[in-house]
Amino acid sequence: MQNELVISKPILSAHNLCVERGGQPLLKDINLQIAHGMITLLLGHNGAGKTLLMQALHEILQPSSGQVSGIARQEQKMVFQKPVMLRRTAGQYFDFVCPDCSLSEKQDWFHHAGLTGRMKSPARTLSGGEKQKLALIAVLATSPQLLFLDEPCANLDFEATAFVEAELLAAREKGVTIIMSSHNKAQANRLADYVLLLKRGRIAEYTEKDAFFSDASSEAAQEYLSFS
Repeated sequence: MQNELVISKPILSAHNLCVERGGQPLLKDINLQIAHGMITLLLGHNGAGKTLLMQALHEILQPSSGQVSGIARQEQKMVFQKPVMLRRTAGQYFDFVCPDCSLSEKQDWFHHAGLTGRMKSPARTLSGGEKQKLALIAVLATSPQLLFLDEPCANLDFEATAFVEAELLAAREKGVTIIMSSHNKAQANRLADYVLLLKRGRIAEYTEKDAFFSDASSEAAQEYLSFS
């Protein structure tokens, strides 16, 4: 049975959320509240439902039943594991995501990410780390209240990973709520305020980070943590 963590003044809530495809339950009986201004890490093995849950919470995927309530969709942003750059330069991609940003602000963001020399480059020619940096600074420039990230550091090198993590911690300090999936337990330990473990489309454990890593109560969490 999933444990339901009660959050005071949640920014987002899911009630009896279910997603089925071809008669098969992919997410089942999801009830949760997301803490405002905190980082919630979604953990779980491949196929556990992490990406589906974020898509359902972000309302880009229609659930089979249940509902999501919280802040307006326009106050939310999502960064995918492989950002879609389309046929634009890096600067044009930034403008597409954040059209209200001034030129000087855009230049500051590119400088901050170490991408100044790439502003006129076709976005599709950027390295994986550069694409992820670009996608992240573009959504952060919009000042979202809620940010979803689907394994943003998958296959990134140390420098790009360190940049992403530093930006997420800085965004949290500014009050941005972050929901992020990861396979990296060490990363979850560094970043998370709360950890939500999914197993076969259900919430197996949802608790504060320190409690998850030091005193996991569910068998699924203990099993997950036992793997190196």
